[in-house]
Amino acid sequence: MRKLRIGRTSRWPGALILALAALAKPSLAAATTTVQLPAWVCAHPDAIFVDGFQPAAGITRLPSNGSGGAIGNLIRSVSVPGYPPGTFTVYLHVPPSYSPSTPLPLVLALHGQAGSPAAADSQAQVARNSWASVADANRFIVIAPVGTGPSGGWIAPPPNPSDYDIFAAAIADAEAAYNIDRSRRIGWGYSAGGHVLHDIMYNNFGAPVSIDTFAAYAVSAGVLEGLACSSPSTCNTLLASAARHIPIDSHVGNQDSLLPYANSDYNQFIANNWVEGSNLWYTIFVGGHIYTVSHLNEVWGHLCPFQALP
Repeated sequence: MRKLRIGRTSRWPGALILALAALAKPSLAAATTTVQLPAWVCAHPDAIFVDGFQPAAGITRLPSNGSGGAIGNLIRSVSVPGYPPGTFTVYLHVPPSYSPSTPLPLVLALHGQAGSPAAADSQAQVARNSWASVADANRFIVIAPVGTGPSGGWIAPPPNPSDYDIFAAAIADAEAAYNIDRSRRIGWGYSAGGHVLHDIMYNNFGAPVSIDTFAAYAVSAGVLEGLACSSPSTCNTLLASAARHIPIDSHVGNQDSLLPYANSDYNQFIANNWVEGSNLWYTIFVGGHIYTVSHLNEVWGHLCPFQALP
């Protein structure tokens, strides 16, 4: 079992709660390649047939072909065999412009450590609701699962199953219920949720989500040493062996205690050939351990153009 590192890591806001689980599963992901979409895809998110009229700018989509469903703020339940309690709440937001005829991108939004299971439920709703206006303006679907840790955080592998299996189940459920472009899944996490996303992208513990699940990801007040690695040198080794240079956006406050670690992460990404303004965005804003809707708009603006194809 991986444990929180003693000392500086365990004092961070959003520290993760890790636990053992009984059953391990093999990864379901396949190797992928990052592709940058034509500019019109993000500039005109309501353009349903633009690629049909402009064959030279046509794009590949991987529709899930879900038949449709309700719009607005929704609640769904998913289950993970062998992982108690067996049924887990996921908060969704579906933009009013959704039509089953057009596959939309998907954002997986992970809250930070909340303090208790009840608070985790509330924070998942806050994450979903914070993304809602961005989703409505840019036509994508948001799913926000609830952390199951006793302190309102996330349970990470190994072994499996873990909360990472909930992420996979939530994605699969949304893609069965709605028509989602499976090449345009974006991950976002705040604090502990950001730590988890770094972990998913660069470690493989047999969980059914991995770097190949996502086209890009973003962290708000999340850092590599929160969970994925234990020091600058081990983080460097981890990034050097990454399956691909997945696009990433990082936001951190200039008064956040995590700022030195976020700066270190930025340097590690640059050292391992991520390119600022191309597949890496690093924003230091005035403030503390927070995120805002304005930040989420910036995240979407940076990561919208990317897709991941087999």
